[in-house]
Amino acid sequence: MLDGFELWLRKIVVPLFGGVALCGVGVSEEGWWLPFRLVFIAGGVAGFWECVKETWMLVRSKESSKAQLDRLEDEAWRQ
Repeated sequence: MLDGFELWLRKIVVPLFGGVALCGVGVSEEGWWLPFRLVFIAGGVAGFWECVKETWMLVRSKESSKAQLDRLEDEAWRQ
């Protein structure tokens, strides 16, 4: 159970918070030029969409969470 949660945290949380942060900056900065604000909002939506895609892939995967987590740790160790 916790393996799945740890895997979700490692693969999903960074794009999710990055997307929320970019959207927040794009919406909150009223003095910025509108196209610049829209670029930040689009980047935030793209980060959120990446989170949705990764969550869907984790849920639909036939591989166990433990095996996915081991593979993720092996990839991190090689770098």
